[in-house]
Amino acid sequence: MRLRTRWLPIIFFALAGCGNEAEIPTTPQLFTDRDEMAFNREFNSGTFVGQVGYNSLVLENRGEGTLQITDITLSAPSQFKVVLPEGFTPGTPLALETYKRAFITVEFRPTDDVEYTGTLTIKSNAANTPEKVIGLNGLGVQP
Repeated sequence: MRLRTRWLPIIFFALAGCGNEAEIPTTPQLFTDRDEMAFNREFNSGTFVGQVGYNSLVLENRGEGTLQITDITLSAPSQFKVVLPEGFTPGTPLALETYKRAFITVEFRPTDDVEYTGTLTIKSNAANTPEKVIGLNGLGVQP
């Protein structure tokens, strides 16, 4: 009898943790880990002129339907360069199943000691965000 009462609190807490799971939407949902990509901007610092800074963006489908990424467009100065996710080519959508991820990498190579800004636009069939705009922000500094 004593053994049963020791396990009762453990069983109670285990069962309590199993409830309240949110339902997954039936339509594809685009989730990104950020809305802006800043390059070495901590403490108002920047990236040395001629050096390269990298930043990655996570794309994830948080819906039941297949997410189709149809277009990734960079609208920024030539100091920014996009490395597209593996498997994505313009004209061929990138398919992400439920909870699958893809990564976009952006390179920033300043040529002068000024601030650079731009946007990265991701188009998809997501019900929550068919067009997601990510801000780009970098600062070139002299070494």
